[in-house]
Amino acid sequence: MDFYSENKKWILILTLVIVVIIFIAFLKNTFYKTNNEIKKEIPIVSSITSGHMYKGGLHNYTGSIMLPTPCYILSVDAMVKETFPEDVSIRFTITEDKKNELCAQVVTEKKFRIIFQASKEAKVSATVNNIQVPLNIEKETIDE
Repeated sequence: MDFYSENKKWILILTLVIVVIIFIAFLKNTFYKTNNEIKKEIPIVSSITSGHMYKGGLHNYTGSIMLPTPCYILSVDAMVKETFPEDVSIRFTITEDKKNELCAQVVTEKKFRIIFQASKEAKVSATVNNIQVPLNIEKETIDE
């Protein structure tokens, strides 16, 4: 009877170890997939190049961003903090269009235009999906 009890104990321990290993592998695989999906959804945009026009208290920023496929949606808004000079954050949001099952793997230009009211001295910065990126002005026109 001792031999049978001893074998049963080792079989139980071995089964428990195998179940724990499978559980850890499952959790690791789930976490890995989640990280890859997040990276897939957020294309890397290292900077924003834009034209800027200021006239009559209005700032007008126009330009385009290159995205890896046409299946991404670009939205832009401006948050103006009421300080002087104003701190303005132009916020670009890039999301994957979940409606498109199939998507051509072609780099696509997405145009943007944002107009907001602020003083001429306003300090303007840009974020992409809440990550600060440099805002490069290639052409600037200021009319008083």
